[in-house]
Amino acid sequence: MRYDLKHLSTFVAVAEELNFHRAAERLTMAQPAVSRIVLELEDRLGVKLLERTTRRVRLTESGRYLLEEAQAILARVEAADNTVRLLASGTKAILRIGYTTISGHSVVPDIVREFRRSNPDVRLEMTYMTSPVQRDRILEDKIDLGFLDGHFQSSEIESRPVARNRLMALLPPEHPLAAKSAITVGEMAREKLVLGTSFEWPTFRRIVIDTFQRHGHVLTVAQEASSLTGILGLVTAGVGITVFCGVPRYCGREAIVARPIVTDTIVESHLAWRRKGLSEAMRRFVETSLRVGEHYMAA
Repeated sequence: MRYDLKHLSTFVAVAEELNFHRAAERLTMAQPAVSRIVLELEDRLGVKLLERTTRRVRLTESGRYLLEEAQAILARVEAADNTVRLLASGTKAILRIGYTTISGHSVVPDIVREFRRSNPDVRLEMTYMTSPVQRDRILEDKIDLGFLDGHFQSSEIESRPVARNRLMALLPPEHPLAAKSAITVGEMAREKLVLGTSFEWPTFRRIVIDTFQRHGHVLTVAQEASSLTGILGLVTAGVGITVFCGVPRYCGREAIVARPIVTDTIVESHLAWRRKGLSEAMRRFVETSLRVGEHYMAA
């Protein structure tokens, strides 16, 4: 290497002070050593960086250019050092988090809000994924944590419940069933339903089908849609009514009303992560999730 960070930091001190004595004091070095390092830098670069006289030190044009570049390099190195230390302590980190539509409309936004308040240096990368995909991504170490719908077991994944949601019917205000305070599964079975596709809603769709079958009914799917936005749009258009967990956030009452479905089905959202490899930042996220989730577990 032609020169190293010690050469740059010594040159920057001299260039900023324009005085070898003050630069030596600033660096807590002997003045001859400072002069030697600067001369060595000039020799390795093959250019003159400083014009020295008995009265003053002045930067050459090359010296002024190198000063700007060296200041930027040293600032980046210092920032990298600080970031590495923060990452090691868990204060600064990147957490890759998966979530489903159900958890994204219930507990996840509140957890993220609370976590960011106390951990502003931790960046959260939030990605929608179905529950089965999240399980695979956790095992593949492609996400750090995931919010999964429903119960599951794995010897390699740790999980904790963070929310419990009851099944709700979502329907237009003018629908006859909207006048009821609660709707039975039998009444739902006589309606045309709008449901999420099996590809995008595999876990929740299975829960809904199992619930209808347990009550002795078969549901009638009038239309499928991949996203909650599409499902609610179809409901407001009168294509059919739908089933969801709780009430979606930002669901305007003038367009859609929610009524509880009379059933003992409870859908739990679980926070999951690999048993091996819980970082400090992940531990704090888990703690925040469990604390915020206490309210949602009361369903």
